[in-house]
Amino acid sequence: MAAGVTADSATGEPVKIGIVGFGRMAELYHLPPLRQAGWQVQAVLDVTPARREAARALGVPQVCSDMDEFAASGVRAALVAPHSSVRLSVVEPLAERGIHVLIEKPLAMTAAEAQRICEVCERCGVLCSVYHNRRWDADFLRVGQIVQSGFIGRPLRVENRLFEREPATRFGAPEFRQQWRITAALGGGTMLDWGPHLLDQVLALMEHAGPVVMVLGEVRHVHYGDADDHFMIDLLFKDGSRALVGKSDVAPVGPACKWMVVGERGSLIGHWDSATARNAEEVEQVVTEAPPPADLHRNFFDAVRDGAPLLVTARQSLRVVEIFDAARLSAARGESVQVRI
Repeated sequence: MAAGVTADSATGEPVKIGIVGFGRMAELYHLPPLRQAGWQVQAVLDVTPARREAARALGVPQVCSDMDEFAASGVRAALVAPHSSVRLSVVEPLAERGIHVLIEKPLAMTAAEAQRICEVCERCGVLCSVYHNRRWDADFLRVGQIVQSGFIGRPLRVENRLFEREPATRFGAPEFRQQWRITAALGGGTMLDWGPHLLDQVLALMEHAGPVVMVLGEVRHVHYGDADDHFMIDLLFKDGSRALVGKSDVAPVGPACKWMVVGERGSLIGHWDSATARNAEEVEQVVTEAPPPADLHRNFFDAVRDGAPLLVTARQSLRVVEIFDAARLSAARGESVQVRI
């Protein structure tokens, strides 16, 4: 058994996982931590010959070009990481073969596809988690620590947004279409790229606020490709609190802070490396430390091997995609839309 691989407690055999879509995310941010978490990475399925060769060079035993070959490799689970437009067409045959799935965000391009993924996995009895790893980013954990302590009181308004000068097209694998991130038909656009992270963070922070009841969306294509490169989404929660989530890829200059939270008894601003809050008594609190992040690769391993509860469920991620659908509808109409999400 390879170093780092953890055996199944019942059979003594390694717990095997495969990767569908061996792009840069899979190569750099999934393959090493999957191995560290105890998985034996047994197979890779990719449509690009050069990416299959890259997987082989990194020690993956079986490199596949079709789903039947991949399913026959003996994997119990799969990391699903191709571009967003093929999520459903990949997950459905995996689930029907009894293979558990960990899906790169977003869960799907549309709420209808995301709902279908949830239903197929539930019907087939397979686990489905989504890689919302930034729910454990230090900047978010610091903000959550202050809010949950009650230092600034109940949140009235939350803002979580990023401003940059260009999309991350240069990150992709050069052997595939690096421009897919700005191509609408392939699931590109900044709303489906960074949006799932930013929105998932806000929904987790505002869990106490009840469902989202109104969405006002600004979704624009300004410059790059043909997908959105600027979005801002205003949310109204059932308890009356509000949130703004967004990212612009056409803004070389933006606000100095990523986070802003106004509460009933104070407010805070949050940067990547610290969060500063001040309450109604003019007491200031600066947080620079954060709790250790969760390991979603290990959590998925423990769930598949031992039945541990998933830290991120498909139904949680479905909520994110439903809000994106509402934001697109709102932007098209030029007015807010009433929802219950």
